[in-house]
Amino acid sequence: MMVLKTFPNLGNLCPADHVLFEGLRNLRKSARGRSGRRIVKSARWEQIQGGGSIFALLGVLLLVLITSLFVIPTLDGDSSKSDVTSAEATESARGKVIAFWEARVQTSPDDSTAQNQLALAHIQRARDTGDVLDYSRAQEAVDASLAAVPDNHDAMVLLASLQVTRREFALALETARSAMVRDASDTFARAIAGDALIGLGDYDAALDTYRELVETSPSLTSFSRLAHLHELRGDAPAAEAAWQNAFNTDDGRRPENTAWARVDYGHYLFKQGNHAGAAEQYQGALEAFPGYIHALAGRARVAAASGLYDEAVKLYEEVVSRQQVLEWVAALGDVYLATGREADAKHQYELVGTVDSLYRESGMNTDVQMAMFLADHDLRLEEAVDQAFGAYETHPNNVYTADALSWALYKTHQDEEALTYSEQAVRLGSHDPALLFHAGMINFRAGNHETARGYLQRVIETNPNFSLLYASQAATALDELNKLVSS
Repeated sequence: MMVLKTFPNLGNLCPADHVLFEGLRNLRKSARGRSGRRIVKSARWEQIQGGGSIFALLGVLLLVLITSLFVIPTLDGDSSKSDVTSAEATESARGKVIAFWEARVQTSPDDSTAQNQLALAHIQRARDTGDVLDYSRAQEAVDASLAAVPDNHDAMVLLASLQVTRREFALALETARSAMVRDASDTFARAIAGDALIGLGDYDAALDTYRELVETSPSLTSFSRLAHLHELRGDAPAAEAAWQNAFNTDDGRRPENTAWARVDYGHYLFKQGNHAGAAEQYQGALEAFPGYIHALAGRARVAAASGLYDEAVKLYEEVVSRQQVLEWVAALGDVYLATGREADAKHQYELVGTVDSLYRESGMNTDVQMAMFLADHDLRLEEAVDQAFGAYETHPNNVYTADALSWALYKTHQDEEALTYSEQAVRLGSHDPALLFHAGMINFRAGNHETARGYLQRVIETNPNFSLLYASQAATALDELNKLVSS
């Protein structure tokens, strides 16, 4: 059976990719600041946040120390076996929880609390196993809960989270705000509203929402969301500060959430060119939650970027054997291609289409992901443009939607239009090397050599190995631009 994992793109923000379902009652508790973890205020953090009562940057010196000493780990057979065994145990436990609540709703189908708990368990298992069918099962339980008790708060919040997963951001925002009217103290509903605002590209409103969230409920989930938004806006010091506060408020009692955050922070460090630091975070995630597949995929990414292709293949093959994720299936193909295994790469790229079809059958919108995949690999480029246009028409203010459209247009030599959408994609000042690379290449072809050189220079200086497919092209283009500008 093919196992699927959904990764709705909100600008590559993991609070939406992996909404941290800590349980509705836990998420409503406002006493997160009472765990004994210090959140210190400082002048620098007040400057970052723009005033008010806000929180300080902690632990940066320690982070610098450990990342500077870190050596990228290798995966031996014994640890891999142990990891998979731990992951299987977690999946078995999830199955028992689901079976319990399924039995309850079979005997009492109008028990809205049981339906909500069943929906929550399915959502948690979808995140753990990657089976998108669990999202459909969760939706069925939420529908039953709302039919039994219309507008009950917990079901509404769960519905909003499912709508974010399906990229129904406008609906999700409406649902989350309706839930907040019924319970203004619910931080989970507020977090989902912020995620929906990011998906819609309303970044100022999302910032206000997340700032309020960290004020009222400083936690791993609230600070990590704020960190993502600062990253999107190109404010690296604020993003780093928010990440450190996220970990300082983590009491470690929910190891899977700790692992998720470590992986997400690793992705942030990878984009910044700190591959050793990223690998440190992925390893920390595995120590917190053995077998965490997203951490293994992160280690594979670092290995590939470091030229350790044998290790990257081994890790990606393990990951893909456990979960068929569009991103990971394609990444394995890219590593195969880098090692000369063209037939294997072609097979992986064909598999992406098969997985995408199954995603769509489960109600998942993959327009942005598929448009970018097709454009990156020069496959069915007109289809890439169509899918990107469809995504842009729905969410025209999302920077990653604009980026996908600009890149697809560039690949089909629609240069003037590509430039227009590229300017939208980089308008926030993000340091994401993919966004900068696309903007550099688009401006290069448009004849804006100084602008193009600026974008590509930032890519090469920050993260020269940002992409297996395009790192070499970025360096070559920058050399050409340096000659053109200096001549």
